[in-house]
Amino acid sequence: MTDEAFSGHSGQPNAQDSQSDALSLFQLDGRSSQLILQSMIRGFHSTKILACTPQGVILFANKLAAKIFAGESPDSVIGKNLVDMAPSDWALERIEYLKHSVDTKRPLMVIEILMGTRLCSTISPIELGDNGKSDRILLVTVEQITPNELHRLRQQCNSEQLIDARIHDLGPLSVLSPRELEVLALMGQGLRQKQIAERLHRSVSTVDRHRERIGEKLGIADRVELVGLAREAALEVEDSKRFNASFEYPKKQPS
Repeated sequence: MTDEAFSGHSGQPNAQDSQSDALSLFQLDGRSSQLILQSMIRGFHSTKILACTPQGVILFANKLAAKIFAGESPDSVIGKNLVDMAPSDWALERIEYLKHSVDTKRPLMVIEILMGTRLCSTISPIELGDNGKSDRILLVTVEQITPNELHRLRQQCNSEQLIDARIHDLGPLSVLSPRELEVLALMGQGLRQKQIAERLHRSVSTVDRHRERIGEKLGIADRVELVGLAREAALEVEDSKRFNASFEYPKKQPS
């Protein structure tokens, strides 16, 4: 596994990529590193960022990251495990990725849908050293990505660098059936009803009924708004086959 894919969504290598075998496991002094991490994490205002143990215990989190967990704040999440604050299947899968990053000593990028929004989570292993002992923690940054950015990541990264989460949180889209998710995904990709019908091997009238049913379930009559929801989730046809571990979301009422 190379470090190139983890230098940013653009895939452009950073200055350290020229080193033939640079370690991706950062080493910091125990006490000072905690202060540095806490200051850095709390200071982020546009990116969800947290630090946790390989077992999923949260050490620090900024406000955006804490909002992932209902009713929690940056202070209240400290010391809690992911499995105590989120659906267990979702949390256990994320802990699996944390441990994998530590075991390989390499960053890992995870593509997922959370609360109906497509995100890219970058998990970076950090080693804390103090009095001859060392502990490993994970720094996790979570950023929203667009359909174009998702497409670019898939082109640039291999399966060891970029993982598609098996378990998503579809948020408001949880009310849709697998077939309706497929139709909405193709709408988001710019396909017209005839093209969607050909892709799914269905009639145009069947696709139209699916579209109407999607609008009824989501409380949205406007096609442009439906397409906007699909693009916010960067929805893909394959997402209809993945497990959804979402909490219950209220259905939007027609205006």
